[in-house]
Amino acid sequence: MSTPLFDSLVTKVRSWANRDSSVLTDDLITNFLDYSADYCYRNLRVPPLEHTFVYSPISSNDVGETTIIIPSDLSELIQFSVTDSDGNMTVYDEKLSLASLQDKDFNKKHQSFARKGRALVFHPEAKLNDRFEIYYYRRLADLDAVYNVNQVNINGGLCTQVSSSTPGATLFNGNYYLGNEVPNWLRDDNERMLLWGALAHALEYVGEDERAAKFYAKQQEAIQELNREEVQRKAKGGSVVASYADVAQL
Repeated sequence: MSTPLFDSLVTKVRSWANRDSSVLTDDLITNFLDYSADYCYRNLRVPPLEHTFVYSPISSNDVGETTIIIPSDLSELIQFSVTDSDGNMTVYDEKLSLASLQDKDFNKKHQSFARKGRALVFHPEAKLNDRFEIYYYRRLADLDAVYNVNQVNINGGLCTQVSSSTPGATLFNGNYYLGNEVPNWLRDDNERMLLWGALAHALEYVGEDERAAKFYAKQQEAIQELNREEVQRKAKGGSVVASYADVAQL
């Protein structure tokens, strides 16, 4: 496996912490980077983490369904919608408690939903050829993820041909390959947030609590800075208009 960008980040954490590999092993630092990334995904609300997942159209076997599984990389839902067979899109704009949604006597709006574990429960039931869509903030691929070695990725330049003696090389159609590193916006464009969070965990691990608190604060500040910038961008370029359900207009 060839992960030069991730390996460089591991080296930087060890260097900044001023500890050698006998104290901060690669496995430990990998865990600290994962913890740092997790914190970023739970708190960052910026466009590079936005994603849209479109489900396959409802088939005759699924007509009447009222539950849909949430994508596994979802960290926060932004919008849930459905497009019918005529191309009309409707947003599920009434989020209810699960108890209210499942209460037959509760007066539900036309498009309502609730969350139940790793699924969304919705009303009304799905119709033939309905196409559901979830727009959400997501977690990215693992920081050290690499592409699988297959013909599609080889043709796309996402794998590198190597010798048979290269560690981790995969034999495919008579040649040996390594999957290239998968791009990761957090690692590639905002390394400092990952680095500071991982350092906080590493320094806490070696008992330097004061330095750990310093780097944890720097990570929080960097996250808040990006979130503030995004709020400002959203407010520019036009007038902001909000709509509210069940509110009388004066």
